[in-house]
Amino acid sequence: MFESARIWVESDARNRPRPHTFYPPKDNRLVCWLSKQIAARSVRDKLKVVDVSISDDDLARLRDLRGQRCLVMPSHSGGFEPYVIMDLTRKLDVNCYYLAAIEAFERNPLIGWFMQRSGAYSIIRGTADRLSFQTTRKVLAEGRRWLVVFPEGQTVWQNDTVIPFQEGVTQLAFKGYEDATKADPDASLVCVPIAIKYLYIENMDEEIDASLTRLEEQLLAQDADVSGPPVKRLRRLSDAVLTANEKKHGVTPDSGSSLDTRIQCMKETIVRDIENQLEITPRADQELIDRIRGCFNAVDAIVNGPAESLPYEEKLMQERRNAASDLYEDLWRILQFVAIYEGYVRELSTVERFMDVLCILEMEVFGKRHMWGPRRAVIKVGTPIDLRDHADTYRDAKRATVHKISLGLETQVSDMLQALARAHSTALQ
Repeated sequence: MFESARIWVESDARNRPRPHTFYPPKDNRLVCWLSKQIAARSVRDKLKVVDVSISDDDLARLRDLRGQRCLVMPSHSGGFEPYVIMDLTRKLDVNCYYLAAIEAFERNPLIGWFMQRSGAYSIIRGTADRLSFQTTRKVLAEGRRWLVVFPEGQTVWQNDTVIPFQEGVTQLAFKGYEDATKADPDASLVCVPIAIKYLYIENMDEEIDASLTRLEEQLLAQDADVSGPPVKRLRRLSDAVLTANEKKHGVTPDSGSSLDTRIQCMKETIVRDIENQLEITPRADQELIDRIRGCFNAVDAIVNGPAESLPYEEKLMQERRNAASDLYEDLWRILQFVAIYEGYVRELSTVERFMDVLCILEMEVFGKRHMWGPRRAVIKVGTPIDLRDHADTYRDAKRATVHKISLGLETQVSDMLQALARAHSTALQ
């Protein structure tokens, strides 16, 4: 229900109605219950996840938090984690609010209707969405339900990779906490980091070979060498995709450059070109992922902008929206490749990591995601952080405190994913 809106954005961004509105949460316990049943079925049928596993200790930790103000912050590497979280709330017998991008409500009115009544509300990314921010603060301050926010903001489709948490999520949490203390000086607000790891539970050799063959038919010449073990075949395919993108963007790699160096050069070239088109000047110390987020936000702000009051001005603005929406394709492409590097499979040679890369290549080449299974989704709960314990330092140094807590939560999620990968993943043969 809340999956990534990539395909919708690329196909329908030019046809969005104007002006956009805010989609508030609308409590409906019957729809909440029904949505949880649909989510449980979708987990099985759509995600091929036959089991959502959480330890008794972690389940007890979450149950102990029922009735408290909670900001639940799960990993979001696969794009479908809202289904897993909703299935978890079914086990916990709690209802939550969910923050979701506005396009998730607009691409299908029926789904949008269900989302609102399941507790979801919208945000226009890349803008100061005042109504969404106000709702977030109110939801957190009142604490009637937990709020689920995916702090990575984007998904890179590699289950072992966590991209930097957006500090604005933590900042809003502190604002909600401050609002709560106005009515109750002893109020608390707990941030709960959660890692979601997918594990294959059957031998995937046939599926791996079939996917490699499909990709080889699309990317390699008929007389090309397709021999060798899966890792060698995967590297050959990755090189073919990279070479095609280098050609498209006029990138000429230095002779003898490693795959990692070439990927980095391509990413830098595409991001720099988009920044120039959007008239964005990045900071010298800005990480690539934050530059990509900045580009997404700038495009979202244009595409989701309000209607102009005069017809001719609206005509010009629509032309600008159309031009900006054309940038989504390259942004999604570079986001897919932001986590790819030559060592991803080599440093931890698992079936899960191998198929993460296969998934990205199939999305790039065929334009759709292939879902393999059967899988198990393992949920790990980190150590909750109570903002009440950091209230004094926040008052004295807001930015530094927000950064420290965001980084701490992000590190917990990353560490939990790495531990799960090393303990439970299937070794690649």
